This record gives sequence, structure tokens and C-alpha cells, in this order.
Amino acid sequence: MRKRSPVRSAVHFALRHIAIGFVLATLLLSALFWADPGGFASLIRREPSHPWPALVLWFFLGLTLSSVQLAIAIMQQGSPPDDDGPGGGTRIPVLVPVRVTATRR
Repeated sequence: MRKRSPVRSAVHFALRHIAIGFVLATLLLSALFWADPGGFASLIRREPSHPWPALVLWFFLGLTLSSVQLAIAIMQQGSPPDDDGPGGGTRIPVLVPVRVTATRR
């Protein structure tokens, strides 16, 4: 069995989450048509070029939601812990007195 290349798996990852975003856009637009807030669906149905406003709204909702879905999926991926050694964190700094000698001029 052949192993997928990293590029191919990244493309599959992106396409899967973009499709999820467009499905969410479809659900949101159908909920908007069903609920008809403020006469939205009535206004779209009375429009002479009926399908275009709905299609444009669906497309841009799909772009927005798929971008959000893809960003969330990328941010939720596991990454190896940052074990570069000490540094950062929430440690309280330790103050150490330093003796300084002063000379008179």
C-alpha cells in the first residue's frame, strides 16, 4: 500500500474542512429561509432575479464559514511540546543582592 504524500494529505485536509464549511453555510441559509427574520426569505423570493442573491449569499457564507472551520481545524492539530529548556513561563524571578563598591574621587 502506498503512503500519501504530505502535499496530497494537506490538500485532502483542506478540502474536507472547506466542504464542512459549505455544508454549515447551507444549513445556516436554509435556517434563515425557514425562520424568515424580518421578511428576509419573502424579500428574496419576490426578487426578479430570484436565485442570484441567495446563491451569492450562500457562496460568501460558505467562504467565511469554511475559512473559520479550516482555521479551527489547523489550530486544534497537535504539535510537539516546546522543550527548548528553561525560559518563559510563570516563574517568579529571584532577586539576588549584588555588592557594589564605590570609589571616592
